[in-house]
Amino acid sequence: QHYFSNATIGTAPNQNIRVVMTENDGFPIIVTDASPFTVATTAFAAGSTAQIVRLSTGLWQVNTLKAGTGTGCNLVSASWITGPSISEAQAVVSPNTTAYSTETSANALQLCTPSRSIFLRGQIEAADYLGNPRTVNVVDVEDYLRGVVPSESPSGWGNIGPVSSLPTSPSIGAKPAGFQALMVQAVEARSYALSSLGEFTSSPGGPSYADICDSTQCQVYLGMNNENSITDQAIQATAGEVMRMDGTNAIARTEYSASTGGYTYGGTFPAVIDQYDGICIPYACNPNHDWTTTLPISTIETTYPSLGTLTQIQVTARNGLGDMGGRVMSLNLIGTSGTVPLAGYTFEWNFGLRSDWFSFTGPIAINNDSPGQPGSTTSSTATGPGNGYLIDDATGGVETFGDAGNYGSMAGKFLYKPLVGMASTPDGKGYWMVASDGGIFTFGDATYYGSMGGKAISAPIVAMASTPDGRGYWLLGSDGAIYPFGDAVNYGSMGGKHLNKPMVGMWPTADGKGYWMVASDGGIFTFGDATFYGSLGAKPINQGAWATSFSATKDGLGYYILDSLGRVYTFGDATYMGDPNHSAGWHLVTYAGITVTP
Repeated sequence: QHYFSNATIGTAPNQNIRVVMTENDGFPIIVTDASPFTVATTAFAAGSTAQIVRLSTGLWQVNTLKAGTGTGCNLVSASWITGPSISEAQAVVSPNTTAYSTETSANALQLCTPSRSIFLRGQIEAADYLGNPRTVNVVDVEDYLRGVVPSESPSGWGNIGPVSSLPTSPSIGAKPAGFQALMVQAVEARSYALSSLGEFTSSPGGPSYADICDSTQCQVYLGMNNENSITDQAIQATAGEVMRMDGTNAIARTEYSASTGGYTYGGTFPAVIDQYDGICIPYACNPNHDWTTTLPISTIETTYPSLGTLTQIQVTARNGLGDMGGRVMSLNLIGTSGTVPLAGYTFEWNFGLRSDWFSFTGPIAINNDSPGQPGSTTSSTATGPGNGYLIDDATGGVETFGDAGNYGSMAGKFLYKPLVGMASTPDGKGYWMVASDGGIFTFGDATYYGSMGGKAISAPIVAMASTPDGRGYWLLGSDGAIYPFGDAVNYGSMGGKHLNKPMVGMWPTADGKGYWMVASDGGIFTFGDATFYGSLGAKPINQGAWATSFSATKDGLGYYILDSLGRVYTFGDATYMGDPNHSAGWHLVTYAGITVTP
């Protein structure tokens, strides 16, 4: 309750959950079982091996391992006997029992992946994702947790600490204090899973084929391979318990981490002190509470050649939570040839640091103390009939211009990661905000269609844009990678391609069949039916500023570029209506997002 203070313990019924077995993405589904099993209506004898292959027709073919060419998952010389073709709905592998909770390796399905074999409770289904095969384990939540909890927290914790009786029903007797950590992990993992239902779709805006994955992008799930009697007890002791959000009663997305550094980041749940983060006892010592790393000056200079010779590092903003003033929100790298301003999370990401909570020591001038300025402004969005725009900052504050309306913000609420972008709904009566980890926040009539929060991304998210009908949105990574949700379609990206400067913003065309991207030097990149109307790419932005965001006009015949000092540049038929740099309320923050009212 300390960490999830705006949520309350509740219950949820046991139900099936569909888990994508990502180790097998793109590969045929190969299954064996020490007992008889079936694929659709085809029966397989004990010890035999079945292969399910996706055909170009969209059907799936069920093949049988030829005798003498392999056994079980030992398939080095495998040869297959072609079998019947079936539909995706029929492509279900079932063991010879429905008592999944009591399965053992003697009667559970065994999935053969390219790297290992995994025993799985429940059934295995085939699924299609944009023409590529996916392997899905269908298992009830309580059995699923048996493969998650010991994979996310060491089962040995259950043997650490003083022993006392726990108020569980039915009673499990006296347990060491560390056992309670496993109980908490079980509740968090159950809540996270049940808050994720339907997240994996066969195509953008398409039907759902799975709810969650088996990797660190979601929750680590190793099937029966890592089950443990201690964590099994912790799961049983909390059976059906979940965290529910106060007010809405929705199951909370209880993300968790091995270390907070001593203070949680905040966001959906308020930031709080984590007094146990620095614990260090035998068999349970956190190496990430305090850490030190060596970063050569030459590495920084190579990463940012515009610096010349690095002469100074200046921390310009911290979040105010914990030691040293908290996490670094922004900093300046100062060199003989120029200054590079960065978000703390960008510095962390680029140099592989353990977190964005750090201070510097070294042979150059260093200022680790934030001068107390407000946080960075990081994005904006449009509202109303097309005669205004909103600009928001990294701390969640919102400023309105023209006829734009304010439907709420994250101001005053600490975020797990800083906000970096926003997008308006088509009627201008709501908007989405996105954080650098891909987390999404909705306001007004904006609808949640998914996020990259808690999932692996190739670079920090820097911007987002809504589809014209408001039933989807794109997220943009600083490397130019695109992540579509809802009915958003990928029309191309700069992911994996050379960029002179990182991406900072994007905007869709009027019909949603294309989009623009803008880099920090003001360079514009077009995809789909987007048209080029000019850029700042060849024109140095004065006073040491840099481009931070982009927004097109309603008819798509022009656009705005916003720079870090809050100045707005217009192209095509875009009309200048003022900007933060020239308003009475201007203050020294880094302005980083703009969008036009629809």
